[in-house]
Amino acid sequence: MKWYDLFSNFYDSSLDKLYFESRKRAVELLELRENHTLIDIACGTGANFKHIKALGIDLSIYGTDFSEGMLKKGQLNIEKNSWDKIVLFQADARKLTTEFVEKQIQKKIEFDRVICVLGLSVIPDWEQVLNKTLELLKKDERIVIIDVFAENRTLNTWLVEKVAKADLNRKIWQALENRTSNFKLEYLPVKNYKVGGKLFVATGLKK
Repeated sequence: MKWYDLFSNFYDSSLDKLYFESRKRAVELLELRENHTLIDIACGTGANFKHIKALGIDLSIYGTDFSEGMLKKGQLNIEKNSWDKIVLFQADARKLTTEFVEKQIQKKIEFDRVICVLGLSVIPDWEQVLNKTLELLKKDERIVIIDVFAENRTLNTWLVEKVAKADLNRKIWQALENRTSNFKLEYLPVKNYKVGGKLFVATGLKK
């Protein structure tokens, strides 16, 4: 993930505008409530945090990423905005068991919500990671995923995959639908050529 350490220096300036409304929509779909506990998988620089904090809801946020550079930038953003109740920790997403997370944050915890934006197209062994992510959730609680699927591959698909170190062939929404109840899928209004394929948001409840 050395590339993402470098990418962290210009990630927000290059991509914040492109994904701003999509991240906002994902946060709406989380249906957050007071005192909820949320984990943001592949949180990167914390681009989701401003949308969550804008709700004015008192909740606890935990962000995890494999890239130290992304997390350092995320921590700077937290401090710059004086956001409270946000804890970041580094992790390989394939190790995200409840026991592992509790060891990292040094407390017992259960999660009411999970969000993962543009992570599962990049993370290795993504179906294993999805399973582990769902295990972190309380029963009947919600997960929201944003990602890209290239139904028709183009030169831009190849370029996005090279830049993001991603695989846009993964049918992530199908895997989520098979593992959750009350599944919903939306395609987001971002031009395909800008992201290499169809940008979607999918949500469901842990069975």
